[in-house]
Amino acid sequence: MGARSLLERRLRRWQQDWESWKQRRLAPLAAPLQRRHAERMLARIRRLERVEQLIWPEQTAAASRMVLFCHYSPRGHLQACVRRLLNNLTDRGWQVLVISSGLKEAGLQWCAERQMPVLLRSNQGRDFGAFQDAWLALAQRGALQQCQQLVLLNDSVYPVVDLETSSWPRFLDGHPDAVVGFTDSFQNGYHLQSYALNIPAAVLQQPWWHGFWWSYPGWGGTAAAIRDGEIGLSQLLLRHGVALQPLHGVVGLRSWLCSTALAKQLLEHCSAAAADLLLGQLLESSDRAIIHVSPSHQFAIPLLLQGFPFIKRDLLESNLCHSLDPLLLAGGRPDWVDAVELVDFLRPPIIGYKQ
Repeated sequence: MGARSLLERRLRRWQQDWESWKQRRLAPLAAPLQRRHAERMLARIRRLERVEQLIWPEQTAAASRMVLFCHYSPRGHLQACVRRLLNNLTDRGWQVLVISSGLKEAGLQWCAERQMPVLLRSNQGRDFGAFQDAWLALAQRGALQQCQQLVLLNDSVYPVVDLETSSWPRFLDGHPDAVVGFTDSFQNGYHLQSYALNIPAAVLQQPWWHGFWWSYPGWGGTAAAIRDGEIGLSQLLLRHGVALQPLHGVVGLRSWLCSTALAKQLLEHCSAAAADLLLGQLLESSDRAIIHVSPSHQFAIPLLLQGFPFIKRDLLESNLCHSLDPLLLAGGRPDWVDAVELVDFLRPPIIGYKQ
């Protein structure tokens, strides 16, 4: 067992022990206060107090296919690759609602020129909090009555330049009886990874779907959004008999790591020495149980070779999981990555300067 894997397992055990202690000792004491806080916050959400403005152009008709796009930029900037992705959606006949907590004038003007609705809101609850505000606001407005297909999409991913030859069109086709995503995960509970989900009418018409957003505790941070939003939604769908359909499932991806097909594809893009190194690094994940694998991070390079249309922003900005840099391959492919767009898209963390 490698030193890193051993350290990761010890850290996970420590975290589990700490969470167990908190549940036994602290949770009973904090429960009444947390319950009252949750009631106040949920009432505020239901009154749409977080929604600052819904800009809905007069010419915008109720759409049968709608995208709720969650956007965040500290500078309120609508990045070039985001505009390219939104243009692709509208060219395909989708109605896009841009949800943002601080879109500046240039971005608002760009949306107005394309008759693209915008929902401005306070920055709370991460992407699922944004989707919650948008769903409740549109339901109140009656703008969802004709919706037959709904895509939930956030800006945590960079879209490849050539979307047409990727699995993007297949994702947008959706499935009449299943919720379609790009990747899935067994971490903390089976779920579709939620940066992009395609929801069919068979789900949208169910009262429990609206009930999820009506009752969702959409004010927490990243951990709450993953637990109650990403995992919670997938588990709710499964309980109601709705199939989850990942286009690039983690089980298939893991088995593909040992295939001759992957080795051949790597050789088409890099030298034999580099291909061996990359494949060896990818196979290091074999000592991890599948419940500790996040495919969109750890298998970014195989995903691109399979036609995955995105690169996760985290891999390009911080890469805290120490996964292979997808730019090792994608940086040399103009049909995958536009270097000028990356300058506009990324917001790397400040790591400090020497005094």
